[in-house]
Amino acid sequence: MIKLLTFDLDNTLWDIDPVIVAAEKAMRAWIAEHVPEAVAHLEMDLLKQTYRQVLQDHPEVAQHPTNFRKKLLYRVFSNADLSHDHALTMSEQAFAVFYRGRNQIALFHEAEALLQTLSRDYPLIALTNGNANLHMIGIDCYFKAHFSAETEGKAKPHDAMFQRALAFMNVQAGEAIHIGDHPTEDVEAARAVGYHTIWFNADGHQDPGLCQPSVEIRSLSQLPQAVQTIAKRP
Repeated sequence: MIKLLTFDLDNTLWDIDPVIVAAEKAMRAWIAEHVPEAVAHLEMDLLKQTYRQVLQDHPEVAQHPTNFRKKLLYRVFSNADLSHDHALTMSEQAFAVFYRGRNQIALFHEAEALLQTLSRDYPLIALTNGNANLHMIGIDCYFKAHFSAETEGKAKPHDAMFQRALAFMNVQAGEAIHIGDHPTEDVEAARAVGYHTIWFNADGHQDPGLCQPSVEIRSLSQLPQAVQTIAKRP
């Protein structure tokens, strides 16, 4: 009997790449207006160097995208000779611009209707390595909980999020299905814990040999049937 569905978010319920590009563009425009002296430090070569320095100095934020980006922005502004307090303030404000853009999501056209339907029959929990905000996106009403690399301190494929979801709902792994697009971070990681898995291999763009899901789907419209197929198995 299936008692829990867990969902990856980025590239499972929406396409994240254009969202990040737009959010980055908005943030850079804000910086150009409010901290023009920092623009040169956003050039790719300098930014890559700053990126490496932040990870070296603060390895604990490698799996915490919010804190990492704030520290990266702080370092960019410090390198532009802003004082500590000014750099800190500007990094918070620049991040807020990015974060608003990061959560201006266009759901895949089937996604919200599927969440609405599935949430009537099963508790849903979001499990993500990213820092999406379900409330800002407008889909928090469908989920019982949202666990992430930031909340658990470990990113998928580590089992921390999967175990947390099971404990939160007090169910066994064999009573849960994880749905996601990534063959390793979603399918194989969840399978290792004992979950059933549904691999969203959109339009079959990924090599089917990359993982061994319980069911593979090529379109989100196939998801309800995939859940039922697993639920009916002995």
